[in-house]
Amino acid sequence: MKKMKKIILLLTVLMAFSCGDKEIEVKRIQFTSSSEVAKALMDKVLFNQEARRGWFNSVNEDLIDSILTIDPNFAMAKLFDNNGTREENRQSVIFAYENINNVTELEAGVIKANYERIINGNIKKQDKIMDDLINKFPGYYQLHEWSGDIKNSLDVRQSEKRWEEALEINPDAFGSIMNLSALHYPTGINFQMLIENERDLDKAEKLLIRAQKILPNSSRPSRFLGNVYRAKNDFEKSLASYNKSLELIEKYEEGATSSSYANSLLVAGHVYTFQGKYEEGRKYYEQVINIHTNNSRLNNVSGAGVMLAETYVYEKDFSNAVSYLSELQEKIKSFDGETDLQKNGNLTYIEWEKFLYFGHSQKKEETLKSINKIKGFRDRRLEMILPTAIDERDKERINLNNSAENISLDIWYNILFGNYLEARNLLEDFSVISARRLEFNPNALDEYHNYSGYLNLMEGKPQEAIDSYSRVTKEVLGDDNYHQYFLALAYKAIGNDELSSSMFTKLANDNFATWQNAIVKNLAKSQIQVNL
Repeated sequence: MKKMKKIILLLTVLMAFSCGDKEIEVKRIQFTSSSEVAKALMDKVLFNQEARRGWFNSVNEDLIDSILTIDPNFAMAKLFDNNGTREENRQSVIFAYENINNVTELEAGVIKANYERIINGNIKKQDKIMDDLINKFPGYYQLHEWSGDIKNSLDVRQSEKRWEEALEINPDAFGSIMNLSALHYPTGINFQMLIENERDLDKAEKLLIRAQKILPNSSRPSRFLGNVYRAKNDFEKSLASYNKSLELIEKYEEGATSSSYANSLLVAGHVYTFQGKYEEGRKYYEQVINIHTNNSRLNNVSGAGVMLAETYVYEKDFSNAVSYLSELQEKIKSFDGETDLQKNGNLTYIEWEKFLYFGHSQKKEETLKSINKIKGFRDRRLEMILPTAIDERDKERINLNNSAENISLDIWYNILFGNYLEARNLLEDFSVISARRLEFNPNALDEYHNYSGYLNLMEGKPQEAIDSYSRVTKEVLGDDNYHQYFLALAYKAIGNDELSSSMFTKLANDNFATWQNAIVKNLAKSQIQVNL
């Protein structure tokens, strides 16, 4: 259920916008609304988004509710009204799309682009519409910034170009500076970095210091400077930066009970985890889970809980990792105020992690049971979302994605347990499904090539494995420690000890919390010891 709409003290908000924030004389998108107050608040929503205010959209959530209370037909506000259930969010986008004749051509283009991605699942069309908008309406840095966000999952270099263009128009475009910095260090899922030899941590640091000067009271630059220093293995400076972000959130932003505060606690916990201080790291993660629980942030409870479980995997304690995940699933089931679909997604995610732990500790029976549970969750999800599909084409896309996810699990299982002929047969089916998905996602074949590389290696064909991995998008493979590990093994098998040793060292020293890192970090350390 959505939170009850709240009327914000508009005078306070507008004063903060005009006095508290640095105004920049640049061309910004103008909105169509029956209310000047609603327009001003919508501009504030976009400013917050650009400034990374409200890590989990908590700041903008109340603003959007206030805007739609003032003007329920505000199309662009509807587009950003994404704090409800999946179906509520989809209906908001559909409402905006059905009202594009009542807005400017520029607004209509932005709405159409997002409709293609959110409703039709077609990022390629979304990207094309945004490119056309930029050509037709030059000089809007916001369009360049959004276009860069879209291109990041399509072509990293092109996303970099778009954010650089935004800075040419508006040198104080905080969001673009933050994104350009993040191309050089890990920030989490759904953001693609440059390939490894193009990353520059010193450049990232300078960009974040530049952002800090633009918004000195923002916690975001300090938060991500912590990532830069962690990537440099400077844990002392990393922790100091995270602590600085906590101070700023408490003093100037949402406060110590907010989900933003919890996020900075989470990364501070990572500092302890990657120094081998697992108990201390787990204490931080527990604090994070408590804050997110109190804020009813189900997804974030699951995410932090999975990271806590991964600390046991770093200790090679798969049993405690699985036990903790089972407890976490019970917590998710009892979570109040969330839809069955939201709970289903989180239970699936946690079960998938259990599949990883069972599979990589060679527990065959438990792995099969976990796969069946995952497929059961996915079947239930299909029952919930297929009735909301807008047409047969949408249903086909949903079913296609579900089939790909299930075959992926079966391939992985068969490779893990040495059933290589069965894995090879399944790969043929997977290649057909992946090719059909190219219409919506230009990188749809990457997973197929990853499994091909993995299987070739296990079959004793290291050169073929290297050839398969060479077909994966470079940026995607460079971000995937799991398949980087198997690629390193392939190079070792053909006698390229220098390259494989370098790759193993990098993997062993990676200080960022991912499932891939949890699985292969210790394996890479073992390879280094063998090479010695």
